[in-house]
Amino acid sequence: MPTVTNLIGLGMPPEHAVQICDGVQPAVVDATAAGVRTKMAINDVNNTTPTAAELTTSFGAPATVGTGFVGIVKDADADTNCFVVVSNGTSFYYLKFTKAV
Repeated sequence: MPTVTNLIGLGMPPEHAVQICDGVQPAVVDATAAGVRTKMAINDVNNTTPTAAELTTSFGAPATVGTGFVGIVKDADADTNCFVVVSNGTSFYYLKFTKAV
């Protein structure tokens, strides 16, 4: 029998929480005991400031992915640059992460 978990346990406010069954709700996220997964795109983007066009190539248009979309860009499939990208339904926003040493 499948188990049901509520994403509020992952820090989501109740109004945004959804139920997931056996750790999977692919339309939202993949939340398991190992953590939370989201879509990762491998694309060659600018090393410091990915453009809207590069992010659209990576995921599709902001309006297509929708408000609240969160994805990760692995730059050029290398172990150098990683960006978390969010969409408000109109534009993309990104944050570059620093590699741990």
